Amino acid sequence: MGQNSLYNTIKIERERGTPVYLQIVNTLIKEIQSGRLRPGTKMMGIKSLATLLNVNKNTIEKVYTELELQQWIKRIPRKGTFVSEKLPDFKPKNWNNQRERTVEKSSKNYSENSISVLTTKSKKALIFDGGLPDHRIIDNQAIARAHRNVLKADRYTTLFSYTNAYGDTMLRKELVKHLNDTRGIPCDEENILITRGSQMAIFLGMRILLKNNEIAIVSNPGYFGTINVLEYIGANVLTVSVDEEGLVVDEIEDICKKNKVKVIYVTSHHHHPTTVSLSPSRRMSLLKLAEIYGFYIIEDDYNYDFHYDNAPLLPLSSLDGLTNTIYTGSFSKTIGPGLRIGYLLADKKIIEKAVKIREVIDVQGNPIMERAMGVLLQQGEIDRMLRRSRNIYMQRRDYLCEILNTLFSEEIDFKIPEGGLAVWAKFNESINLMEVYERALAKNLNIVLTPYYATSHNATRLGFASLTFSEMEKYMGVLKSVLI
Repeated sequence: MGQNSLYNTIKIERERGTPVYLQIVNTLIKEIQSGRLRPGTKMMGIKSLATLLNVNKNTIEKVYTELELQQWIKRIPRKGTFVSEKLPDFKPKNWNNQRERTVEKSSKNYSENSISVLTTKSKKALIFDGGLPDHRIIDNQAIARAHRNVLKADRYTTLFSYTNAYGDTMLRKELVKHLNDTRGIPCDEENILITRGSQMAIFLGMRILLKNNEIAIVSNPGYFGTINVLEYIGANVLTVSVDEEGLVVDEIEDICKKNKVKVIYVTSHHHHPTTVSLSPSRRMSLLKLAEIYGFYIIEDDYNYDFHYDNAPLLPLSSLDGLTNTIYTGSFSKTIGPGLRIGYLLADKKIIEKAVKIREVIDVQGNPIMERAMGVLLQQGEIDRMLRRSRNIYMQRRDYLCEILNTLFSEEIDFKIPEGGLAVWAKFNESINLMEVYERALAKNLNIVLTPYYATSHNATRLGFASLTFSEMEKYMGVLKSVLI
């Protein structure tokens, strides 16, 4: 395929909510991931590409800047722009060619060794959480209006009865548009199950794919909620390391060469708990391993909408076409936990199995609230809420990092997170985090702590999104006092 022919695959839809430059960025990323733009390939010049696509040169400059920030390309002065040579050089198959997969029912084995979170029942304690949105800044009036209008409208009276275990039809239709527009995931209504938060979605996915003692891979450190699910199911849990590029994919390959792996759980965009993003080269390699070894990737994209320094990275599922991936997300993690609305995105056959399990434990969700969320998506209110929240959270991230640099340079090591709602704070090895937790609690500050992180990594997540500047100053003052 000639270079001009390749760039002719870029289709710009000016009526979409996604900016034109991001539409071009996302298309070029898929061309790189597909192998049609190979490592070392020289990209078309800015002026030529702008002319070909009938856009302003500044738009293509933004495109190349964004691609370079995300490490897909490299610009070399006086030579040109090239696809990064650090990316793996292979041509994956057409991921949209769905293949039949055998999905077994899981066992009922149960392990008591779950990972807990230290908290307190005191209603008066100040809460320093591990990364929650601030419910005080959401547009509760917009949500109330949508909910009230659904309750009042005669055409919605059927929502008071049993409706659909898949979730509200309108919400699923709007999610198809939203996920395609913002994440580039090809899907339709049959690929979506509305759940009560992402934890239910993760549970259903794991329950379908795993039987007792079958192997699942997670990261170390990793999200405790998923580890709890895997222990409940009775899976054989193996771990791989995390570094500044995310999951160490070479370790995954080593495990796959010796074992039959069924599932790998990833938080590819903002790794939980360390916040690092899975690098482009590792994303491509992981998808290739899934094709070779036949495992599923459960991609938990819990904070996709909160990325601050550049555009969000496209999910693994955007290229895979739900062949080897299952995608989970939640409005509970972005707007407020009280909403309890998440979603499971997967191949139609997996969704059908998930619905059957869901009907056993929960006949349906909350159809009235789900319809209200569908209305808010349709009206663009959710996008407006997320944009406002993103601006506020970025300012709060910067302020917390400034405090850490100023007051805790000797005690805490950290990197400014590109996205998410928390900082991964690694404490000096001389500091006992469990003792810090107890001393802080005695001063009425509850640092919501996962003992596993504290004892194994001497680190914890310090959430900034739910705290105002003055609250941060107060909480960090208490933390400083118990570290002295």
